[in-house]
Amino acid sequence: MFTRNLTLLLGLCFISLVFSQCVDKPQSAEDPQNATAPIPNLEGIWVITDGRLIYANKKISNFPEDYETAEFEIKGQNGGVFEVYLSVIPKSPEHPGRHGSDPLPNTATPSIGVIDWDGKSVLMTDIGDHTIYKCTITGENTMQCMVWESGDNALAGRILLERK
Repeated sequence: MFTRNLTLLLGLCFISLVFSQCVDKPQSAEDPQNATAPIPNLEGIWVITDGRLIYANKKISNFPEDYETAEFEIKGQNGGVFEVYLSVIPKSPEHPGRHGSDPLPNTATPSIGVIDWDGKSVLMTDIGDHTIYKCTITGENTMQCMVWESGDNALAGRILLERK
């Protein structure tokens, strides 16, 4: 009887141990998976140095070979959030660039952005537009971005940004 009860007790302890390992445990602040990375300072002017975009009309733009480039001025960073001003810069006055059938604006487009908790991922979006930039910080002065926009003037592409 004693051996049977002991075996049963040891069996229940073993089953409890197995099940306790299967249940999700709440993460604490000390848990490295829950820790946040240092927030990098992104303020400055970032220029497209390379990349390719495809537009809804199937036209492809290559940077820097084609007629335009762009600058992202990041300022007003407050922790992981910041303001961005996007300026499209024509390579010559004869080719001012177009957004669908409209000429590109001569003023900077206001945008906003956020740095992810990992300290490496960045999301930016135009204010009043549909363009979204999903970037990865690859160095102190470099980012790789995917860009897309929905709607009639849809576009998708990949660009490289370098801080001046």
